[in-house]
Amino acid sequence: MTDLTDRAAFYLCLARAFLPPQNQAAYDAIKLHLADDLSDLAAALGYPGADALRALREAVAAVPDHLGLLQDYSRLFLAPPVPAPLNAGLYLDGAIMGAATVALEKCYRQAGLQRTGDFHDLPDHIALQLEFAAHLCAAEAAGNVPALRTDDFLASFVRCWLPPFAAALERARAREGPARVYLCLARLLQIAVDHELRDYQSAESGVGAKQHLL
Repeated sequence: MTDLTDRAAFYLCLARAFLPPQNQAAYDAIKLHLADDLSDLAAALGYPGADALRALREAVAAVPDHLGLLQDYSRLFLAPPVPAPLNAGLYLDGAIMGAATVALEKCYRQAGLQRTGDFHDLPDHIALQLEFAAHLCAAEAAGNVPALRTDDFLASFVRCWLPPFAAALERARAREGPARVYLCLARLLQIAVDHELRDYQSAESGVGAKQHLL
């Protein structure tokens, strides 16, 4: 169960990194601890992420201060026209509150989860999905088989929006160097998902036939 526990920690770490760095503690977590934490977890899980982690360390080292990181985050993810939206439905459906977002809400409800009052974004927010992946891993590690297994969730949702999200960050990096931090995180997530799903098949009947919507 150690792998599942480490996977839960890995996804939770990334989930927090994709939230707005609103306070000094959030900035310190990214500036001082994020690369080390992800490096330790990637090593424990056997992810081939050395190059991505090296690039992440360099990108984080180039961030000047908390205000600079917050401004970079806002330019990338919040200020219109948003270069790289954090709402996955825009990549999956080309719209807000489309079929993918409805399907995600159903997944959360089936797991008995609700968004906390301090989370004001939509259900398809990338950070929320990564937190849900962490929840699924933790449930499996505890011996509780969830209605939706982690790899099925990754294959049905995360694997689908991750390439266009990373491509949007690539385009943003051409204009703004500080996008490198979040591009490195997206690349590391891609490495992890590819590694975990390398032998993935729709072995549990019906999963692969649903066109990536559960």
